[in-house]
Amino acid sequence: MTDNWYDNKALLEKIDTLDSKIDSLRTDLETTRAMIRDYNNLRQKVEDTASKLNTLMWFVPVLLAGLGLVFTFVNLFVLR
Repeated sequence: MTDNWYDNKALLEKIDTLDSKIDSLRTDLETTRAMIRDYNNLRQKVEDTASKLNTLMWFVPVLLAGLGLVFTFVNLFVLR
């Protein structure tokens, strides 16, 4: 069985290579975190918009029904 022994220069080169790879991974991780944060913010905005839309979808028919009743009462009692 052969043991791989490296001199100091080779070890330093390997450590430098490993350090640059770690820096690259750190940058990728920061980018991923930013993308996840932006996605979560966008998701919250979509949920808020959906909530407002649901409120509007409930409010418009109620408003139309109320206006219909008002016009009916105006027609029955005021215009006669």
